[in-house]
Amino acid sequence: METITPVFDATRPVAINLRTPEGLKTIRVRFPTDAEWTERQRRRKVIIKQLGRGVSETTVANAEDGDAALLAKIRDGEEPAVDPFEASRIIDQLSQADVDDVAQTGDTFRVSTRVLGGVTSHILKMPSAKDVFEYRRSFARILDLPFNRQELTINLTAAGALYKRLSQGAEGYAGEVPVIHQAVAVKAAIDALEAGFQDDRDPNC
Repeated sequence: METITPVFDATRPVAINLRTPEGLKTIRVRFPTDAEWTERQRRRKVIIKQLGRGVSETTVANAEDGDAALLAKIRDGEEPAVDPFEASRIIDQLSQADVDDVAQTGDTFRVSTRVLGGVTSHILKMPSAKDVFEYRRSFARILDLPFNRQELTINLTAAGALYKRLSQGAEGYAGEVPVIHQAVAVKAAIDALEAGFQDDRDPNC
């Protein structure tokens, strides 16, 4: 099996190039810690409003303010100045973890992802029904609000705990896998598992 050369190192400083009307801004930062990613997600209030006829609208309340606070913690220096909306663009780049493929072999899944700076891979055991139930119970908290709205809060700690139970290894990392990447890999494995259940159903039932 070909081994992916380590490309992601959470301890390595990062330079983010941000194109703005004022010109190119280069922002130097460190990668957020797992605790900082978890706190960011905990504070993000995702508001889902039901518009009727099966249509909903999703917004994140004041996300830019939380991202500006996080950027202030992790950046090297204070120049060039960025506004809260530019801060959100920077944090979004740092959090990038897009799933390219999920391949199942026996009772394991290989989740291939594109992250900031390269390609990584996660090998996870198949989660049990109990694993999925407990993960979903802890991962998302939903509150019903007035006017057909719901507030969703994400707990990354639940994803990290399940990742550690399922992990058979990771490739493309120079060190530990950040929890923001763990959450994406776990969700991809669960989605693939449930898609397999749908494919295995007898169409005549």
